[in-house]
Amino acid sequence: MLPLLLLIFILFFVILLFFAVRSYPIPLLPQSRILLLIAHPDDETMFFSPTIRALTNAGHRVFILSVSNGNFGGLGEIRARELSRAASKLGISSSDVICLDYDEFRDGDTWNRNALCQIVMRHVEVLSADTVISFDSYGVSGHHNHSSCFDALQTAYSNGGVPRDVQIFVLDSIPLWRKYIGMWDALFSFGRSPFFYMARFRDVAACWRAMWAHRSQFVWFRALFIVFSRYVYMNSLRRISPLPLTPSAPRNSQKFKFH
Repeated sequence: MLPLLLLIFILFFVILLFFAVRSYPIPLLPQSRILLLIAHPDDETMFFSPTIRALTNAGHRVFILSVSNGNFGGLGEIRARELSRAASKLGISSSDVICLDYDEFRDGDTWNRNALCQIVMRHVEVLSADTVISFDSYGVSGHHNHSSCFDALQTAYSNGGVPRDVQIFVLDSIPLWRKYIGMWDALFSFGRSPFFYMARFRDVAACWRAMWAHRSQFVWFRALFIVFSRYVYMNSLRRISPLPLTPSAPRNSQKFKFH
């Protein structure tokens, strides 16, 4: 009897937590155009689904730019198609998904930040995006391709290539012990980042459907990931802007300031 009562209490607490924690959205104009910069197909689902769902439900238009097609295992064309299907499950039109397949940006290789910077900013201009969302410097998992997305944005700021009306936000990386405690991480995340999205049950269900669309990648440990990963249930983000230059600091050493 006691284990059953304990289980009921835990389920009640989890449901209460799920509905009690509020989202603090990033500041956007109505019907903003947002570019989500990722490294590989499935990054959008595994790491950014709460943000994507919140933005699309609010009426914003979200574009996905995947720097590689994830061809490390020879499945690049398949994974590119899976990305389009997964995006539609999250509320993004397949016509708003761009999956690059350039020799200099192969999955797993080291990417040139200057070349990637030029490509990203070109897409910002062509798509008339007013907001960019991507990984922070650690890239959630420490994958160097994830970090390269941040490096490209940092280079754009350092070179003065970011238009004044474009905001850039990055996804917080968190310690490993918090990464796989699911929605319980709300106890540690809520209020610590200025911008926060908490998924609802329908958003988690959409994430599951999107991950299933990535069938070539849907192995057992990814199934466990979307059950236990806090990134399925919540995203915390920060806005970045360049620090002002000082006489002693050369332009190419300019770094980000986080808000």
